Amino acid sequence: MINGFRKELLFYMRGGRLITLVIVMIALAVMSPLMFGMTSQMMQMMKEAMPDGSYSELAEEFSSFSASDITVYNSEYICGIGAIIILFIFKAAAGGEQKKRSVIIPQCAGISPERYVLPKFIIYPLSIFAVSFLAVVLGAAVSAAMFPGGLDWSMIMLSAFATGVFLAFCTALQFCVGLSTGKSNAAVVIVIAMQMFLPTILAMFRVDRFNPLALSSISLAAARASGRSGSVLLSTLDAAGTSNDLSSLNVAVSFGTAIVISVILYFVTVFALHTKEVHNEGNEPVL
Repeated sequence: MINGFRKELLFYMRGGRLITLVIVMIALAVMSPLMFGMTSQMMQMMKEAMPDGSYSELAEEFSSFSASDITVYNSEYICGIGAIIILFIFKAAAGGEQKKRSVIIPQCAGISPERYVLPKFIIYPLSIFAVSFLAVVLGAAVSAAMFPGGLDWSMIMLSAFATGVFLAFCTALQFCVGLSTGKSNAAVVIVIAMQMFLPTILAMFRVDRFNPLALSSISLAAARASGRSGSVLLSTLDAAGTSNDLSSLNVAVSFGTAIVISVILYFVTVFALHTKEVHNEGNEPVL
């Protein structure tokens, strides 16, 4: 078992995947504050250059962002763009080995599916959770330093925790599909489709809460609750139907189901790999 963890850690770090993950998350965390900071400065210059009142109300809104506004964008970028980038970073580990047949030698050497799968389901989701959690906190800290308006850090921690668990769940699902089928590309497509279409479908039937996918909405809602603002940004998010239900029941059930389903995905993956084993007992191989 220790060799399995060592092998997975070496594969994770030597391929540059861990460094790429950290760089991407830091970039997403600071992108919103820097981008809106520059926009705010440009709008302020426009306001000073047009003293005759031709400065529009929309430009006024864009020049008065608060720290909570930027934190909302941070959470949205990390849960959305970050999740897609993560899928491609981990594609080689989630089914790519089966495609390249590089897993044949370890299997022939006697490594069991449990010892092969468990390190993947521990190392990758936990690293995703840790890096994305820190990215949300970093983005909130930079936003608080650059923009007016205080932040409720208990809400920021909830947003960061929800983001981390959501991305860890998506990673577990990717590894389940990729390892079970040996098709890493199919795993990426399935998880992206789930993120894009399933929340809308669940919302149509009013069952978009109390499930792992609700964690992304919880992350956005907690970021919005970290401060008060009447900006165009928040009204746009309201119009888009972003859930703001931060009830303790919804939060607890969503976290709990994400963890439980991730554990179930591990056992499903192990079972799928067991069904593919070839037992050379007797004169003929038996599937």
